[in-house]
Amino acid sequence: MAIDKYVVFLIMELFAFAGMVNAQSHNGMISLAEVRIPGTITTGTYSQLVELLGMPASSFTSTINPIRHKGLKKRIDIAPKDTVQCEYLEYGAYEYLRVGDSVQLVFVDLRKSKSPVYISDMVITPKITQKDFLLEIKERGWWSEDSSQYKVGGIEYHYYTHSKVKNFGVDCKEDPYSSVVFTFYDRLFDKRIWWIEFPIMRIGGIVH
Repeated sequence: MAIDKYVVFLIMELFAFAGMVNAQSHNGMISLAEVRIPGTITTGTYSQLVELLGMPASSFTSTINPIRHKGLKKRIDIAPKDTVQCEYLEYGAYEYLRVGDSVQLVFVDLRKSKSPVYISDMVITPKITQKDFLLEIKERGWWSEDSSQYKVGGIEYHYYTHSKVKNFGVDCKEDPYSSVVFTFYDRLFDKRIWWIEFPIMRIGGIVH
């Protein structure tokens, strides 16, 4: 009987631990559904985007995988078999990904847009610095050594310039294999934000 009680106790503990892990896995994440930018959209239809911002300044076609291979070395059973045709739409300060009639914001240059970016209850303005940004995301539980990335780059890779930058990554809810990347200047007298890059929504988004 003692063994039976121990087994029951052990099973209850395992369920409790699994619940904690599941709860923790949803903490420290940014959801694109909670991102808002005045005057534009984060997700929607191509016609909605054109109505708000007009025709894109330029565009190019590409292909993407429904699920990224990163972290899937031992899970080849769910690796993608096909690629998805897409189109990148450029609007100066903004860049969108288009799949069929659906669009999603994937990039915003805050120095060009001059508009704040609202993420849940956090407001990111073009003037926010690295220090203030880290305080904000730590306060919301979006930053931890285990779930977040921190990268230091000497050459900015989006515009391919030689500007010194620092990149901070926070896990994305809709793409568990990627992070929302916040890039800041890392100059002596300028450590303000430059741009934000959003990963493709592979869960509940335009790519399934």
